Amino acid sequence: MQKLSELSEGTKGRITSILGNAHFQSRITSIGLTVGSQIEIIQNPKKQPVLIYGRDTLLAINKMESDKIMVEVTD
Repeated sequence: MQKLSELSEGTKGRITSILGNAHFQSRITSIGLTVGSQIEIIQNPKKQPVLIYGRDTLLAINKMESDKIMVEVTD
């Protein structure tokens, strides 16, 4: 498992856990990122948000938040 923030562009994976307090977990799941969701990293520049594609939607997740999302690489 790796942090979402550590993955490179083009990497595909499955969310295995979402760390953090209940408020953070609730907010992340409300935008469609849940445990088991398939995602693909579209962009991951060093000091900008991570752009991911999941559930037919493009999402931008800031670096601090993406450190709390654990992903299992599938491809």
